Amino acid sequence: MVQSRGQLVALLAVAGAACGGDSTGPTTIVPLCPTPTVVDLEVRTTRVIDARRESSCLQLAAGTADREYLVVTYSAAGQETDPGISGGFTVTTERTATASAGASTAREAAAALLPLPGGLGATQVPGGLPADFHRRLRLGERDLARSGAIGLQSSALAMVRDVPVFGDKDTFNVCRTTACSGFNRVGATVRFVGRHGVIYLDDQMPAGADALTQGDLDQLGELFDDHLYPLDTTAFGQASDIDGDQRVGILITDAVNDLTPDCRDGRIVGYFFGGDLLQNYPGTNRREVFYALAPKPATANCNAVTRSSAMRLLPPVLIHELQHMISFNEHVLKRSGRDETLWVNEGLSHIAEELGQRQIPDARCPFSPTCFSQFASGNLSNAYQYLINPEGTHLIAPADGSGALSERGAAWLFLRWLADHTTGTDLGTATTRALVQTANTGDANVAAVGGASFATLLADWHFANWLDDLPGFPATGRLHYRTWNFRDVYRRNSPQVFERPYPLIPDSTNGASNRAGTLRAGSARYTRVVVPAGGTGVTVRVSGSTGSTRIPDVLEARMGVVRIR
Repeated sequence: MVQSRGQLVALLAVAGAACGGDSTGPTTIVPLCPTPTVVDLEVRTTRVIDARRESSCLQLAAGTADREYLVVTYSAAGQETDPGISGGFTVTTERTATASAGASTAREAAAALLPLPGGLGATQVPGGLPADFHRRLRLGERDLARSGAIGLQSSALAMVRDVPVFGDKDTFNVCRTTACSGFNRVGATVRFVGRHGVIYLDDQMPAGADALTQGDLDQLGELFDDHLYPLDTTAFGQASDIDGDQRVGILITDAVNDLTPDCRDGRIVGYFFGGDLLQNYPGTNRREVFYALAPKPATANCNAVTRSSAMRLLPPVLIHELQHMISFNEHVLKRSGRDETLWVNEGLSHIAEELGQRQIPDARCPFSPTCFSQFASGNLSNAYQYLINPEGTHLIAPADGSGALSERGAAWLFLRWLADHTTGTDLGTATTRALVQTANTGDANVAAVGGASFATLLADWHFANWLDDLPGFPATGRLHYRTWNFRDVYRRNSPQVFERPYPLIPDSTNGASNRAGTLRAGSARYTRVVVPAGGTGVTVRVSGSTGSTRIPDVLEARMGVVRIR
C-alpha cells in the first residue's frame, strides 16, 4: 500500500448517502464528420455515439428555451497494455447555422472555453517510488501466473505448520530493494495469535524507536480478527492456507521502512507478494504473510514513524493488502487463471479500505478522530486528483506506468459506481465477490459483472461523475452514486483540505469552442454546451489532434451526451 505525499490526517466530514446505451453500429469506418447526427433528447436522457463507426460529429438540437447538454468525449479502450493506450484529440463546437462540415473553427473558438482554474494541464499526478514498487509486485504476480510456476505448485508438497504460539521464533525473507531482486533475512517473534492473524515483531527493532506496546499489538490483532479479515473475506473471497495453520502472518519490521530511503515522494507502508504462496519461487516464505513498517526514528530524508502514526497507518494497509492476497488465490491458485489487471486489482483494494471506513466502529480507531478519517482519507484524496483532471489519467493503467495515485482514484470511483448499480441496497459485496471469484479479468470481467458493454458502463460512469447530486438534477438510473454524495464531502472539507468545493469542472461553451488534448484509455473530456433557444443547434465534432484528421482508432472514441435541462 502507498502512503501518498501529503496524505490527509485531518478529520473529514462524514458523507451523506445519496438518497443510454452503447451503439457499436456498422463495422465500416465512417469518414471524418459527414452530415452531423442530430441529437434531440428529453431532459435526463442519454445517448452514446461511436465516433469511429457511426459519426464523428453531432448536432445538439435547440428548443423554445435554452437547453443544456453535457458532452463527454471518452476513450472506451479497455485493454491493458505495457505502455498504455493514448492519443491526441480535438473537440470543436460551433453554431450549426454557421457550420461547414469538416472545417476547423479553431481560430474563432480559441478563447471560447472557460479556462481550468489554477493553470491545470493534462498531466498525470505521479505515484512515485511507493506506487512503482506495488506496480512491480502485481506485474511479478502476473508473470508468475503466465510462466507455469503455478502448475508446479500442485506437485510440491506444502510444509504444514502448527498454529504458532506466543513467543515462537521464526525467520522471513523480506525484499531488500524495490526491485525485490534480493532479500533480507529477518528474525521475528510471535507477539499475537488470533483466530485469523498472527503478528510477528522483528527481533532487531531500531534503537530509539517509539516502540509498539503489547497492548498495541493486541489491539491490532483483534481488529484484524474482528473486522479486517471478516470484511475482506465477505466482500472478495477466501485467502489461501498453503501452510495449513489457518492464519495470516503479519510481520512488522523496519526492513519495510528501509525500502524507502527518501520519503519526499511517499513512503512504502506495507505489501503482499504472491510469490510467497508458491513452493518453488526464489525467496518464497511458503505462507500467507504481509509485511508492514515499524516505528523508527527520523532519518535524513524520512520523518519519524511514531507509535501512533504506525497504529494509524497499519489497519488500512492490512485490509488493502488482504484483498490482493485473496485475489491471487481466487484468480490464480484456485482457477489457474491470470492475475487480475492492475487497475481492477488496485481498485478493489481501495474498495476494501472503504469497507473499513464504513463498517468499523469508531472505538476501534483510537489513533484517528474517526474510522472515516483513518480509512477514507487516501481514497478521497486519490479521487480528487482524478476528478480535477479526468482527461489526464488512465483508468486502464499502463503496466509500465508510474502508478499515478489519480489512477487509483479513478479505479476506486469506477468500481464503487459499478457496485452501486449491480446490487441492491448493500455496499456491493455481491459485485466485488463476482469480480474476484472468476477467471475473467479487466474490462471483460467488468462487462460480465456489469451486464453491459464496457463502453456503455464507461459512459454512464463518466456522466455520474458530474451529474451526481448536481443541484436541480434528480438522481436518475445509473447517472449517480448510490452510496456517496461526493459534492457534499468535498464541499465540507474545502478549502481546509481540498482547494475546490468540487474538483471536476467541465469546459463550458454556448457555441464556438475548440479544445485539443490527449485521451488515455478510459479517460474523458467534459464539455457543457448551452444551446440558445430558437436557433438551429450546436454542432460538436471530435477529431484527431490537428482537427482535420480522424481521432486515432486505438482510442475507441465515443461521444456521450446527456441533456441536463
